Amino acid sequence: MSIEEINKKYKYILLNTITDECEILSSDRLVSKNLKEKYGIELSHMYIRRHVYDESYILKEYILIKDIWR
Repeated sequence: MSIEEINKKYKYILLNTITDECEILSSDRLVSKNLKEKYGIELSHMYIRRHVYDESYILKEYILIKDIWR
């Protein structure tokens, strides 16, 4: 697997700072969906994309969202 393929497949990391559970997701849409279904946190995929691009991370309640490659 090339670095480009890895970059596309593994884009965002979600870290639950209370339980230390960690997930790696491939898109901002999957991050948004996962946050809503698993934690009841509603963030749009565009908010995630823009904010992570500007700040390199989001800390919402006890969930850290980080772009792996920034």
